[in-house]
Amino acid sequence: MKAGIFLSGLTALTLLAACSSSVDLRYYQLPQPAVVSVQPNAAAPVLYAEPVMVASYLNSNALILQTSAVELQKTTQHQWADPLDQQLQRLLVNGLQQALPAYRVTGQQPGGDAVRLLVQVEQFHGQQQGIVLVSGRFHLLKGDKVQSQSFQLQLPQPDEGYPALVDTLGQGWQQAISQFAAAVSTFAPAANPQ
Repeated sequence: MKAGIFLSGLTALTLLAACSSSVDLRYYQLPQPAVVSVQPNAAAPVLYAEPVMVASYLNSNALILQTSAVELQKTTQHQWADPLDQQLQRLLVNGLQQALPAYRVTGQQPGGDAVRLLVQVEQFHGQQQGIVLVSGRFHLLKGDKVQSQSFQLQLPQPDEGYPALVDTLGQGWQQAISQFAAAVSTFAPAANPQ
């Protein structure tokens, strides 16, 4: 009899455990392009890429999906492996080092007269219609000279699913970095630093 009660209790616990759903978390990081070592001249102008700022709704571990013109949803099972702003910052510094070999690009605040780049990301998410949005503003500063521009990229997501979303977000960020690099080149040309 005790064995029967024990087996009934064990069966009930097994059924309860089977009915309870465990959350299967998936973690993502933005694609890391190949990096070639660049050694600029010690006299090269310094470009300080300040820490990337993200809109408050992006300042979480959740990936974001826009479900209507006015509704954004944070995913519960699909998370960033590292904070988004830190991933964007690493990619920004590496991308600028590759695109601007005549500059000494740093993510650490330098002493002296450096060109400063401040990036504010306002959108970095996918839409249910298969469009990925990467947008915001960036500011270049050197002494009293200031230049501000917006960037807005809309990329088609080639496949369904979160891995494709993250890959497309990464492509969008690389395109934005190319825009920043072009703006730096005209704002403070390396051959004739101002």
